[in-house]
Amino acid sequence: MGEFWSGILFFIITLSVAALGSFVAQKIKMPAGAMMGAMISVAFFNIIFGKGFFPEELRTVVQVFSGAMIGCKVAKKDVVELKYIVIPTVILLIFMIAMNIALGLAIYSIGKLDIATSLFASSPGGLSDMALLAEELNANSTYVTLLQLIRIITIFSFMPAIIKKILSKKISAEAEDIRRQIEEEHRRVYQEQENQSKETSDKQKKLGFLYTLLVAFAGGLIFHFLGVTAGAMLGSMLATATFHILTGRAYFPKTMRQYTQIGSGAFLGMRIDMASILGLTGLIVPAFIMIIGVLLFALITSFIMHKLTKLDFSVCLMASTPGGLQEMSLLSDELGADTPKIAVMQTSRLMFVIALFPTMIECLADII
Repeated sequence: MGEFWSGILFFIITLSVAALGSFVAQKIKMPAGAMMGAMISVAFFNIIFGKGFFPEELRTVVQVFSGAMIGCKVAKKDVVELKYIVIPTVILLIFMIAMNIALGLAIYSIGKLDIATSLFASSPGGLSDMALLAEELNANSTYVTLLQLIRIITIFSFMPAIIKKILSKKISAEAEDIRRQIEEEHRRVYQEQENQSKETSDKQKKLGFLYTLLVAFAGGLIFHFLGVTAGAMLGSMLATATFHILTGRAYFPKTMRQYTQIGSGAFLGMRIDMASILGLTGLIVPAFIMIIGVLLFALITSFIMHKLTKLDFSVCLMASTPGGLQEMSLLSDELGADTPKIAVMQTSRLMFVIALFPTMIECLADII
């Protein structure tokens, strides 16, 4: 009994350390701060004091919550919008697979990481999602997290300037009018969403969150016990997305999103030891491959997509940039690009990566 309560106490302390680290990281505006701050703080706490604790059994719970969080972002309008950009989305998905395999093999061959870690590190998914899935397949989640972070930093360091330059060259009086119309439409839609959100009672939100969790756990546990690769997250995501498309009632509170990221960071932070830290120098070559590869991928994919579909080049570039659904949508809105198209294509990318890549990576790791 003493050991049980001791475990509970150190688990609470670990979560407290994670929450504090997350808060500080977000205050200093660290990329992916909610998760990265939690992960780094827990890692150092555990290395220094050796008292960190995060039950292995909670990994499935964290994955279910992560899947539900992603699934809630998929609405009926996304499915409707998808039919207007099918060809660009298919091109994007094909090039994503090519990029993942090419960069993964390059990192594996030159960067001297194992094949599973190399492929997960180069996967164009979300940082926390890829790190959790890497843990599921026994890849080095620490290295995956750090390389994914380098990808995000690279994207937001270079892409806004590149996109602004492209937009500044092509904006004419007519294009400027179109941009203003798009911005006005965005404001109208966001205002309608805000008004609708205000009209939604707290009771309805709580019920929506409860239904979302029930659906997410049902889907996640079914896939998990069926032995599907990354089943907890995949099943949760698909079940929640289906529920939201059919009913529009899925709801995942903003605060719970942050708690989920803190939980993910704490879980991943417990996997970092002194050997991992000493091995960080081995990430210099993989990081260089990642930076060059991501930038080339985005530019080549967007160029081909633009030529084949005649879709605006700025839209193609932002849709091809694997920087995160919310982040790329906000960036596109700030720069006056066609945010709805970009958001739908980014949503498709994220869903596709989580649904297909774990199985693909598992098969490639067995072959190589």
